[in-house]
Amino acid sequence: MRPPRLAGSPFPVGRPVTARVPSWIRRAALTTLAAAAIGGGGLLTAVPAHAEPVAPLPPVSSADAKKQSNLVDAEDIRLRSMFERFGVLTAPTLVEAAGSLPTLLLPARQAPYTAGDVVAAGGGRREVDGAVLFTANVLVGPQARLVIDPSVTALRLASGASGFASVATWRGGLEFAGRSPEQPLTVVGWDVQNLEPDKLTVDGRAYIRTMGGELIMRNTSANHLGFWNGRTGGVAWTGSKGEPSTGGAANSTLSDNIYGAYVSGSEGIQMVGVRLTDNERSGLAVHRDAITTLVSGVTAARNHGDGMTIDRASGSRVMRSTVNDNSGDGISLDGRGLGVVATATGVQVNQIKDTLIEENTVSGNGRYGIRVVGGENTVVRTNTISGGQLGIVVKSGANGTQITGNKVTGAEEAGIQIGPDARRTAIVDNKLAEGRLGVITQDALTTIVSRNQVSGATDFAITLRGVSDGSTIQHNTLAGEGWRAVDTRKAVGINPRDVHSNNSDAWVSREPKHWYTLIRRHPALIVWGLVALFPLAGWWARRRARRRPPQHPYPESELLVRRLTGGTMRPDPAFSGIPDQRTESSAVHSPAGTALPRVPAERYPTPGRVRPTPARADAGVLAPAAPVLTAASPAGAALDVQPAPGGRARPGSRRRAGAAEPGRSPARPRSATAGSGDTAALRTGGAGTGHSGTGDLDGDRSGTDDVGAALSPAATLTPAAAPISEDAHPTLRGLRFYRTPRDLSVGPDMSAGEVTTEITTRPFDGNLEIIDPVGTAPGRRRRSKGGNNR
Repeated sequence: MRPPRLAGSPFPVGRPVTARVPSWIRRAALTTLAAAAIGGGGLLTAVPAHAEPVAPLPPVSSADAKKQSNLVDAEDIRLRSMFERFGVLTAPTLVEAAGSLPTLLLPARQAPYTAGDVVAAGGGRREVDGAVLFTANVLVGPQARLVIDPSVTALRLASGASGFASVATWRGGLEFAGRSPEQPLTVVGWDVQNLEPDKLTVDGRAYIRTMGGELIMRNTSANHLGFWNGRTGGVAWTGSKGEPSTGGAANSTLSDNIYGAYVSGSEGIQMVGVRLTDNERSGLAVHRDAITTLVSGVTAARNHGDGMTIDRASGSRVMRSTVNDNSGDGISLDGRGLGVVATATGVQVNQIKDTLIEENTVSGNGRYGIRVVGGENTVVRTNTISGGQLGIVVKSGANGTQITGNKVTGAEEAGIQIGPDARRTAIVDNKLAEGRLGVITQDALTTIVSRNQVSGATDFAITLRGVSDGSTIQHNTLAGEGWRAVDTRKAVGINPRDVHSNNSDAWVSREPKHWYTLIRRHPALIVWGLVALFPLAGWWARRRARRRPPQHPYPESELLVRRLTGGTMRPDPAFSGIPDQRTESSAVHSPAGTALPRVPAERYPTPGRVRPTPARADAGVLAPAAPVLTAASPAGAALDVQPAPGGRARPGSRRRAGAAEPGRSPARPRSATAGSGDTAALRTGGAGTGHSGTGDLDGDRSGTDDVGAALSPAATLTPAAAPISEDAHPTLRGLRFYRTPRDLSVGPDMSAGEVTTEITTRPFDGNLEIIDPVGTAPGRRRRSKGGNNR
């Protein structure tokens, strides 16, 4: 029995099935189906077997893309330059063109042209194996027709680095007809140098195209054609300035092209019984301005893009087709309009309308089974969908979409997803099985979910999220094991009275499990948890750093302290920054209770100076021990003066001991005790102490005076209430040294020329200041860096 002929078709739809399928195949198929029916208890279910979807091809490099784009532009220029020649031609003419193969122009005539006419006009030749090779571009003019009939078994279009041949018509006709589906006409892009199909597209490749004319393919296998974009992508139906293209293909195979078939600017194109396989992009691309395209009984498989793409084409119908194992979507519909139209209330987008997707089998595709983006009054009906991430998706401005009678099985995420931005969607009488979610809506208005059967859901059978005004959920049968059968907790605007009469008796509510189930559903929580730990880790590290003892980054600055003080003054080891110098014993404690040990002067001798020697008994005066000074804190604690063993003579005082400054009265005698406030007194000089009372110059620092001149050589200065420096490092910042001569009473243990030196610690700006009123005018201060008075 023959299948019914489609109304308006210019050619037969197909031949009897028994004439195409061998008998042994039919018997094996019937045996298999009978066994399946018996084993299934009399219920026969057709489950399409499919492999994994093919991987998408790697992107084209920018250099190759630019080269191919330039070739497309050159083709457009070449074709437009030929159109004007048809007005004066009466016979086939071969025209040379720069940068491409010659072009054979076929002007109008009553009888159709054949492959023999092309060969006779110099546009090709016959090969020894009976094939015909076109070595020039063939362009059929208006009111002319080229027919490649069954007398030609193979048509080869020259293609390679030296150029490529195309077969095109401008408002004329092209027809390729094979003898039968078992004996098709083969049209192939042929590499004339390697004698094999041309597989490279970077240098261009042969193609077939109609521009505002008719192109018909019957019982034809067209492969290895096309490059870069749609109109040069393989076999293309395109319009020309208001003239739509017509025709179609039946019982043909279009494979290994850029696009299997490309339709744009057409009207009434029919694709019936066509196989679209292994193409670099979509198997079928129905593009803008294509009206009432019919796709029936088509197989689109293993394409590296979508199986079928309908992009801004009105009135398209995709029926009874098989779409499987494509790397993108199975069937993709983009109904968003290209422009806006004026209305009484403003402007609105001119959406594509009335697309029908019916009775298709879609399985094993890489992304979605059927995707509807935009469009109005789209109908998705009685399709069988399996595998993929989502079964059916409707979003991005789609309005008035009807999803009825579909069967979706094994979608990874959800059987049907509506939204975002979808309005007036009806989901009725669908069967959804084996998915995490049955139906999910996101920001979808006026969605009707009714009389659906959901089974095997693992999270929710039906869930509404976001803005859901006017939505209803009713009379559904829900089964599975998950959190809730119907979840509207995240929905906004839905009336609880619109959720009713749903049968969830077979639904098993999942008990709350351990915390790791939440991580399994939301793996991003691991990343956010690690991010939250960073501030805690920083706080802990900062706290540990505060507990560690202060470590000076420059321990060598200890040498600077010794040089500035002549070796007589050294900061406490606890604040020196040098490791392993802390001791437990200390005679003085800070206000915080920190023990600060005293360091003997002999432990840090000054280079170039002699060690202190004990005083002789025959000196005439009892030699007192040299004092040890303890610096006062800024708070005003007095300095301690304590005896230290030994001392040595320090020559180099500029003034004689006890001498009065000119213009001033002799210094008043003063006891050797520490002064009040933040000042301490140090007794130095006198013959009995070994300090020279003469004015001899210093042997190693002639003509200079420093802090060491005011301190006893054997004295050691140790802080009593605070560190020497304000920031606990030995740079001496914040210290101010005063040297003032005083007259002292002559006692049994001191001479009249002994000098009292006051050392005061005060906040300062970072320089070491030595104030010595001796020999200077009143009120003047002499600053010194490095311990020298300038």
